[in-house]
Amino acid sequence: MPISYYHWPEHFIWSCPSAFQKMEHHSRVLADKIKFYKNPDYFITDSYAYFGMVNIDDSLSKMDYLILGPLFSTPCSDETVHNFLHEGQLSGEAAEEMTQVFLNTPRVSFHQFLSMLSFLHLCINRKEINIAEHFDTRIGAMIQEDISKRYSNLMYDKREYLDFHNTFDLELQLIDCIKTGDAQKIKPLLLSYPAENQITGQLSNNPIRNRRNLFIVTTTLAARAAIAGGLDTEQAYQLSDLYIQECERTLRIEIMDTLSYTMLIDFATRVAKQKLPIQGMSKEVFDCLQFISQRPNEPLRVDDVADFIGKSRSYITRRFKEELGFDISSFIMRCKLEEAKSLLTYTDKPLSEISSYLCFSSQAYFQNVFKKKYGITPLQYRTDSASAKE
Repeated sequence: MPISYYHWPEHFIWSCPSAFQKMEHHSRVLADKIKFYKNPDYFITDSYAYFGMVNIDDSLSKMDYLILGPLFSTPCSDETVHNFLHEGQLSGEAAEEMTQVFLNTPRVSFHQFLSMLSFLHLCINRKEINIAEHFDTRIGAMIQEDISKRYSNLMYDKREYLDFHNTFDLELQLIDCIKTGDAQKIKPLLLSYPAENQITGQLSNNPIRNRRNLFIVTTTLAARAAIAGGLDTEQAYQLSDLYIQECERTLRIEIMDTLSYTMLIDFATRVAKQKLPIQGMSKEVFDCLQFISQRPNEPLRVDDVADFIGKSRSYITRRFKEELGFDISSFIMRCKLEEAKSLLTYTDKPLSEISSYLCFSSQAYFQNVFKKKYGITPLQYRTDSASAKE
């Protein structure tokens, strides 16, 4: 990063790169335009060059400063370079050297620039600042300006090379598959789209981090679609968290691709198992479903559900039956048995512990209810599930 040491604004002492040492006159031209009011502080020129100042003695009465910059948040176009050279009245050899400095200086976002400035202040003056508080309300406007400028440059390049995302249609279809619980449709849908038209984007310069970020975006979309399709909110969030955590542990892109496909299928399958007519459902009944789904391990009664939404037992019982076609007690039991199936499949907890966890009055009662619902005992279900996974 270009950095200079001034007895501001009269005397130029030192700089890196050294090219700045040949431009003392032109630096004074810029100094007449650049104004600092606090320590540290920044200024943005008309050509969108960032300059930061740190007073070495931490007193505005002292005139020894480190100046960070010029820095830019976007690649320097010919127009940007021309505008800056014009501001500094640079021409000839000085202009050529400054252009080379620009081309070899990394781009930084406005927030990165402020972070570096505050870090220099900490190193030199042993004082830590809160960036948001120190630079006050100007930050929001400048970050927006910075993003807008980078966005304009990015879109210019993307249009020039016809480099677009082209994924919105696929995203809509995947969301619909998950909302409707149509897991069977997901694989042929993904195969019908070429790899470059699947969910892509440049969210990081690091390939692994970029793929992880895309996975997080896809998982977030899938979780929201599953909730819209009737999956319990807490289940959807917890499942989303687990998949993202698993992706964070993965270092191979091909495994992330497999994990992404598995995640989409999993959400769609869970929605299909729920099979609730969400379309047209009232908020009261939806809230009841969420309340019950999140508490399979509690001894819920119909009165508990009515108390939760602040309505009478008779009112919510009637609404539940009208909208879903079954009563509240049936849904409470359904949630307990679905949770039992999950525990039988994915844990080695004994039947007695599962029965107690789900608040059945006895293990025998749990076994009888389970067999009546699914036609086999819990132990048989566990054995069959283990065989299916082998």
